[in-house]
Amino acid sequence: MKRSLVLLVSVLTVGLLGPGAAQGAQTRGTFLLLLELPNIAAALNGDHVAVTGEGEFTVSPKSVTASGEFTHTAANGDVVASGTWTASELISFDFYGCRFIPALGVDTGNDDFCGGALKMAIVLDTPIGGLPAVLTVFCIIGNQAPSSHNLPDGEGVTLVVPGIINFNHIVQGMNVYIRTS
Repeated sequence: MKRSLVLLVSVLTVGLLGPGAAQGAQTRGTFLLLLELPNIAAALNGDHVAVTGEGEFTVSPKSVTASGEFTHTAANGDVVASGTWTASELISFDFYGCRFIPALGVDTGNDDFCGGALKMAIVLDTPIGGLPAVLTVFCIIGNQAPSSHNLPDGEGVTLVVPGIINFNHIVQGMNVYIRTS
C-alpha cells in the first residue's frame, strides 16, 4: 500500500511538473498576429530588414495563415530587396502569458493581449523568385518572457534566410498576439 502511494505521488508529480515545466508555459488557442509598425532586425554585416504583417495562428493543432511585407536595406542605406512574405508552416510557439508587460511595468488591462516567441517557416516573394526563410516574432507580453527578451528592446523579429543572410539582432519592434479562442 505504501509503495503504491509513493508510485501514485511520483506519477502525479511527473505529470504536473514534467515536460510542461521543462519547456516553459504552454497554451492552446487561436491568436491574431499583428505587426502593424515595421519590426526591424539587423545582420552582422550591418544590413537591416523591416517586417510588417498580420495573420492568425492556432497552437494545437499547429496552423498559421499570415503574410506581410519586408524591406532589406544594406548597411549603406540602399534597398537590396523588398517584397511580400507568406507563412507556410507554424514551427513553434513559446507562450509567455497575457496581459502584463513586466519589462515596462504595465498592465494592458486585457486578458487577451498575449506574448511569446512565434517561429514560422515563410516564403519571401522577391523579384528573383521565392526564398524560404524562418521568421521569429517576439512579443514581450506575459510573465514568462525569458530574460533575453524581457526588456523593451526585446520585442521584435529575427529573420533567417538560409545560406544568404541572418538578421539575428532585434533593433526595434512592436507587435501583439490577440487571443481569439
